[in-house]
Amino acid sequence: MDVFNINIEFDPQLIRDTIERHIKERKKAYVCVVDANVISVAQKDLKYREVVNSATIGTCDGSSIAKMVNMIYGTDYHAYNGPEMFETYIEQPYKHVLLGNRVAKIEQIRSKVKEKGLDLDINHVDVPFLPVEEFDYEAIARQINELKPDIIWVSLGAPKQDQFIANILPYVEQGVFFGIGAAFNFYTGELHNSKHEFGGLKFIWLERILKEPKKQLRRVGGFLRVMPRMYWEEWKRAKQSRTLNTDR
Repeated sequence: MDVFNINIEFDPQLIRDTIERHIKERKKAYVCVVDANVISVAQKDLKYREVVNSATIGTCDGSSIAKMVNMIYGTDYHAYNGPEMFETYIEQPYKHVLLGNRVAKIEQIRSKVKEKGLDLDINHVDVPFLPVEEFDYEAIARQINELKPDIIWVSLGAPKQDQFIANILPYVEQGVFFGIGAAFNFYTGELHNSKHEFGGLKFIWLERILKEPKKQLRRVGGFLRVMPRMYWEEWKRAKQSRTLNTDR
């Protein structure tokens, strides 16, 4: 669905089928995890919007996004967020590469997987802290290609992780990339992914604000600044579409 200028798929089964088809066929793909920060940056940065929309598939990573779409279009969509996908797939018998983040965090993830009695192939590719245009993408891709992964989890934060994936994808031979953000921290228990909704909202961002106030308030503020106009423009678009369908 093209909504708020972003391609978002709300059908979790279609998302899973797309992921698993690319894994089975040993093809490369990019899953964009579309949260409020991704949407707000993409409204202003057209180059970044192109990166997001070039993903193989995008999933809704925000109950507020699904709520707005439902209000405009009368649908009943729900978010299928990054922490949910990470928890589902990291415990599957695929060959995983975790890219970015701290070594200690990677060890926490491996330990949790082992605690569940799973013996999985989880590798780590460390990358330096650099601006996105300064990475040696060919060298990093060589490390990934040697591992022949099924899934590559990129934890560099948005929008950087999406730009990173777009830049490295041409050099990689196989594997499904996820720009996964804070999903590592949700999996290890530092953050909590609420399973409950109140009025269609999960309020996961509240805990993140408490733990990272400066960073998260800046992101929430950015979203709130673009949201009224974004919502109004999508509402007008939906109204025009309904009018055209009625006239026919």
